[in-house]
Amino acid sequence: EDADDNLIEAQQIAKQQGKIRFAGISTHSSPVMAPWMAQKGIFDVMLTVFNFSMGTDVAQAIETAAQSGMGIIAMKVMAGGFREQRPGSSIYDKLSQPGTPLAALKWVIHHPAIATTIPSITDADQLEENVRAMQEPFSASDAKLLAAHLERISPIYCRMCGQCESACPKGLPVANTLRCLMYAQGYGQFALGREKFIELVGDRGANCADCHACSAACPHGVDVAGRMRRAQELFA
Repeated sequence: EDADDNLIEAQQIAKQQGKIRFAGISTHSSPVMAPWMAQKGIFDVMLTVFNFSMGTDVAQAIETAAQSGMGIIAMKVMAGGFREQRPGSSIYDKLSQPGTPLAALKWVIHHPAIATTIPSITDADQLEENVRAMQEPFSASDAKLLAAHLERISPIYCRMCGQCESACPKGLPVANTLRCLMYAQGYGQFALGREKFIELVGDRGANCADCHACSAACPHGVDVAGRMRRAQELFA
């Protein structure tokens, strides 16, 4: 509903006037947006969430978009930002697994539908790792490493599949709230996480502690109730 005709018209005018070279959309919902963008036939690029935790519906949507001629840029390739964790972090022991960030990056950039990606570079080690990902093939050992890591992060990492949407009787935006928590805990960007949380929740004041049970069950094993309460403890 946000990508309406006015947005499309503004992009196309800017492109015709030479103010932009390429027109595109950034989305967390490629299964919804990719077929729509491909059908429109006027977009050059899509920036979207894609990592080793994604299901086949996401991969198929991205492949459809790429086949239509769009360039696909992957974001959130580290599945929660665990690359940013350092010893002393509250979730370092949970997320730290040597070689996993490199394997995750290789998994994405070696996918035939992906044109490029935007991993962070905050130090020389990460820069070196990014270069290695471009040079090395994705191997069976990489796949085994990511499978083990996905099992480790399942209770805390929201894959943004959307299946919990509208599940909260209080109307809380579950998936986006968990994304705010990911900004704070995974990326180390507390201010950004709190800012987005306040934008989402506003003055509704709903609190998960008031519920005896959570109706927003996650098909991938995320502890939704615990993660929601943690977000409220940190940001509210």
